[in-house]
Amino acid sequence: MIASYIQQVIFKALYFKRWGVETFYDELKNKLKVEHFSGYSNQSILQDFKATLFVSNVQALIVSELEDELKVSNKEKKYNYKINTNISYGLLKNRVVELFLEEKNHKTDMVETLKSMFKSHSVPLRPNRKHERNSGKYRSRIKPKITKDQKDSV
Repeated sequence: MIASYIQQVIFKALYFKRWGVETFYDELKNKLKVEHFSGYSNQSILQDFKATLFVSNVQALIVSELEDELKVSNKEKKYNYKINTNISYGLLKNRVVELFLEEKNHKTDMVETLKSMFKSHSVPLRPNRKHERNSGKYRSRIKPKITKDQKDSV
């Protein structure tokens, strides 16, 4: 009895340690569309994969700089807020090349602009929100087709 309880506690701790990896994989797969490549050669696939990781790292750096500012501003608000990752990727995708090709003083202006845009698209974290899960709801649904004209966040 005690051994099974200890196992449950250990597995629960392991599950929560794994959660960050799982959510990052979900972000890469669904928000950054890492599985959709621009070409078929090994070089183009590797280039697309590395570019996706690069964009993800740039976004994470900018968001990590904003976390302290958000903590200060959250004290005055009803809910805690966080940066909307999907919108931040969308705002960054058209500016990432510019960001590294511009002169140094223009880069700082662009990073500050990105920070202010990221902050303006923050979302509240509402505690204790629970919705009933209907597990059979999507069972009969087929996987949607992704058309060529569909916009991705990156």
